Amino acid sequence: MFQKFNRDAKILIALNAVGQLFLQFSFFIMPFYLRAIGYSMADMGTFFSLRTFVGALFFLFAGQISLKIGYKKSLLLGAVLGFIGRILQVTALNYYFLLLGFLLVGVNMGIRQPNFSALLSEEVGDKLRHHAFSISFGLGTMFNAVGVLLAGFMPNFLEDIFGVTPQLAYRLVLAFSFLQFLITIPALLIIKDVPVENPKIQWRRELIVKILKFSVPSAIIGLGAGITIPYMQLYFDMRFGVTLAAISGVFFFQQLVMGLGSFILPKLVDRIGPVKTITLFQSSAALLFAVFPSINIFTLAAFFYIIRSILMNIVWPINDSFMLGFFSAEEKATAVGIRRAFSTFMRGIGNYIGGFLFGISLSYPFYTTATLYIIATFVFYFFFAKYNKCLSASTCL
Repeated sequence: MFQKFNRDAKILIALNAVGQLFLQFSFFIMPFYLRAIGYSMADMGTFFSLRTFVGALFFLFAGQISLKIGYKKSLLLGAVLGFIGRILQVTALNYYFLLLGFLLVGVNMGIRQPNFSALLSEEVGDKLRHHAFSISFGLGTMFNAVGVLLAGFMPNFLEDIFGVTPQLAYRLVLAFSFLQFLITIPALLIIKDVPVENPKIQWRRELIVKILKFSVPSAIIGLGAGITIPYMQLYFDMRFGVTLAAISGVFFFQQLVMGLGSFILPKLVDRIGPVKTITLFQSSAALLFAVFPSINIFTLAAFFYIIRSILMNIVWPINDSFMLGFFSAEEKATAVGIRRAFSTFMRGIGNYIGGFLFGISLSYPFYTTATLYIIATFVFYFFFAKYNKCLSASTCL
């Protein structure tokens, strides 16, 4: 299937994989890095919320930016700003420079994700879209698994072999994420942009309703995810007192199995349809999260978390691909951006709620997240059940 994609689609898929590899050198290690350089949980909440809210804000503008300067230049702009932001995070000269670093990383996130999805969608077309998004997600997730494993083991390796302090070890691991941008920026320069025939979006009631139908369930899921997911590394640490290497192992197996599973998921979609696939997986994940707090054994908790994460996340490329079939070329980046803005704004609110709930109990956040996931899944099914066998909206309307 990969051979059917054109050169630029292959480059985009490869770049996503590289980005996911080095993402974990920042994402996984960040809470431990911030704690090592003297910042509190409240400070972390501020940093993470700023990144999240700024990302959400630029999700709203991502489509308009690409309509003005094109997909390629938009991705380049985001990558350059993200690189500067990562430098500020690594140097961490003071609180305000670090804050600016998270802000710029959030800008990159907001610009990149909608335009990457829109550009890849245009490169592969309707018939190959489910497969392209699943392959991109699968490769990215497998590289992500390698990244989280390396990020988990490297700090102790640097401390034991080179005798560096924990603070410096975390900083060096974080610095490895520079490679993401040093590879991405030159590669983006060699791809060709896909011109948008109509540079203006015709805003109409039908378009707004479609965007909102996709955005509402995503916003509810974003709220639920924000409550628990950013704190999972620390949860395993506080709940079971296990090592950083053991925690990274959990995330490694989660990403590895999820990556492998995503390659076969399009076959299930072809058999039962995207809406039923998404609904089945997300509702199962919610039920697993509901029983998660009652597990007292680390290995069993790790197993449940891995399965839950796979079920919840493996369907996102199918969700993205399904959504993009409902919009024209000039609408895609904006529609995806608005949906992700809804989700990300709510995720930011969830970050704050999660910090509050974890301060009260290690169980309440999981019950809350499970409930929100179930609500979101029912809403999504209600809106889109009749489109279950559609490659795009035009095939059903």
